Amino acid sequence: MTYAILGGLEHAVERTAAELAERIGVPRSHFSRARRELEADGWLEHVYSEGQVPFFRLGEKATGREVVVPLHSRPTA
Repeated sequence: MTYAILGGLEHAVERTAAELAERIGVPRSHFSRARRELEADGWLEHVYSEGQVPFFRLGEKATGREVVVPLHSRPTA
């Protein structure tokens, strides 16, 4: 939910894991592990990195992009 609020459907959230963990009140290690799991499942996607710091946005499962693209490319009768 934090990524949806801060980044919307398309934008990367330009906050570090430490900043986001503090914002939601969990240890950074818990936040980082959860983020890795969400990325592996398609709920978050890596957008870019600055040095060692990765930045993410909502993934296809969270936004529905995986559904919209195939429907858009289907021919209509």
